[in-house]
Amino acid sequence: MTSESISLIFNLATVFIALTIGVRVGYIVAARGTKRDMEMIDRHFESGRQLLERQQEIQIEADLRKRAREEMKLSYEALGIWLHDLERTLDEIHFGATSSQKRIRDKAQALIGNKPWEVVSPPASLASAEFYWSGEVRRNIRKFQAPYAYFISRTRVAMSEVNANEDEGSSQFDQKCWEHRNELHSIIAEVKDQARKDLLVN
Repeated sequence: MTSESISLIFNLATVFIALTIGVRVGYIVAARGTKRDMEMIDRHFESGRQLLERQQEIQIEADLRKRAREEMKLSYEALGIWLHDLERTLDEIHFGATSSQKRIRDKAQALIGNKPWEVVSPPASLASAEFYWSGEVRRNIRKFQAPYAYFISRTRVAMSEVNANEDEGSSQFDQKCWEHRNELHSIIAEVKDQARKDLLVN
């Protein structure tokens, strides 16, 4: 509970105590008055109690909404970091497939050696964050599977060619790699756009 919430509840409690004291005094006065006066005091006391309870409920609900909003924001920040890493992986694979430097090609080869479904699926560390992602975001993420499989397949073929830059067939394979890479980047952009919409709506 925030300091503002504690302060508000303290103030409301003070008001409630004051009302209680006022009611006690009222009962003393009412003892000398009529039944109608006592009933009016009772209603006044009940209204004050209900007001206090409602104010407390409103504050608790506001705190819960604020906490949920903060956790949602953190979950989408984690999504953004994962998407950034995925973009970098795609670029490193594509660059390695077309590079003549052994070190860069070896790194790309190691990357495509990873299990494809693990590369384009959020890691287990983001499992709790996924609860806050919208259904549209999760559907877009699942769209990575097929294009990535084609991308890896074409990349392996391109890397198997010794004279990649001179052989016409290899050049065609490189073009296919580029097309599938661009498709994957387009899906990443879709996920980001949807995440932005989700954060603006909620």
